[in-house]
Amino acid sequence: MTGPLILIALGVLFLLNNLYPGMFSFGRLWPVILIVIGLAKIFENLLGGKRGNNPAKKEDQ
Repeated sequence: MTGPLILIALGVLFLLNNLYPGMFSFGRLWPVILIVIGLAKIFENLLGGKRGNNPAKKEDQ
């Protein structure tokens, strides 16, 4: 789930850099990528915990 979010965030940043080069410089906005990755990881972890997806727990036993 994290991969698609990273690609979308990168695409949006590159699009904004092309449409508004003076306002949205990719060099200035690179921390946004780190924020999106962190939020995606938190969201992924929260959803995994609510669904009961625990890789250490085996249901076959």
